[in-house]
Amino acid sequence: MEMHAELDEIEYHLLVAEFDLLWSRTPRSGDRERMDQMMRLIEAFEANRRMASSA
Repeated sequence: MEMHAELDEIEYHLLVAEFDLLWSRTPRSGDRERMDQMMRLIEAFEANRRMASSA
């Protein structure tokens, strides 16, 4: 999956599923960096969702 700043709902769910997969397995080279990137995107998506729902 391409990493970009704006995720749609489907990309968000795919990213969360991939993160869960990486979290549950024995770490491989590069997993930590990938998971850090994924967390930034997940947190940004969730923050945008909270802002939209409170408007």
